Amino acid sequence: MLLHYDHCYTMGLTHKVCQDYAMQGDVPIPFIVLSDGCSGSPNSEMGAKILTLTAQEMLKDAKQWPLDYAHFGQQLINHALNITKELQLSENVLDATVMLAFLQDENIMVYVYGDGCLLFKDYDGNVSTIEVAFTHNAPFYLTYWVDKERLDEYAVFEPKPLLLIDSVNGQSETKPFQTPLIFSLPLKKFKVVAIASDGASHFVDIHQSVKIPFYEVATELLAFQDTTNEFVKRHTESVLAQYAENGIYPFDDLSIGVFVNG
Repeated sequence: MLLHYDHCYTMGLTHKVCQDYAMQGDVPIPFIVLSDGCSGSPNSEMGAKILTLTAQEMLKDAKQWPLDYAHFGQQLINHALNITKELQLSENVLDATVMLAFLQDENIMVYVYGDGCLLFKDYDGNVSTIEVAFTHNAPFYLTYWVDKERLDEYAVFEPKPLLLIDSVNGQSETKPFQTPLIFSLPLKKFKVVAIASDGASHFVDIHQSVKIPFYEVATELLAFQDTTNEFVKRHTESVLAQYAENGIYPFDDLSIGVFVNG
């Protein structure tokens, strides 16, 4: 298997600071992790970086493989909180989603903590997408895992806010917010597997004030001409430039990480 992978992140039209962050690595296995800071929480761009870099260090030191979804999430927020205490930052800077994608056997495993998007393309060129969303637009951040008071408030507000919007299977029924979000995408079936922050589903034509369907954006974002060097960065910049010429912009910050087989 010859696996190519790359990532990028960029600021959305309505933001003054990019609250998304992403990175990749190959120890102990190829992985990409990204985080999307909450717009309503001050300095969440710092939290997104802390969570992403902490995840990288945890992967390097992982004693248990494959990773356990709940254990990894709990350890990640615990380690990140220790860092914020050292830096004398508010715990709320860690109000940020986390998406982790890694190679496991011949599958790309994706763990989602909060919301985000999955994009994939089969060997016939068919693109599919899954949006992980919340009806009240308040993702279930890892910070809720360690703060009982906030957790209780969140649970009372809406016990079943979680939605999976699947381009093939349609929209799911609402699910409990604690539902583990684990996806396994076989590389025998999918040539391209990508993760992205929810900014991928918030592209807007500012001339007509209409939202561009996520499926259309996904198709553009996965239309790579080659997979050399920083192929995701180059291609995403090209897509954004072409969109801008037509008055189409990502309203929210966008981070994306992509695996291509072969």
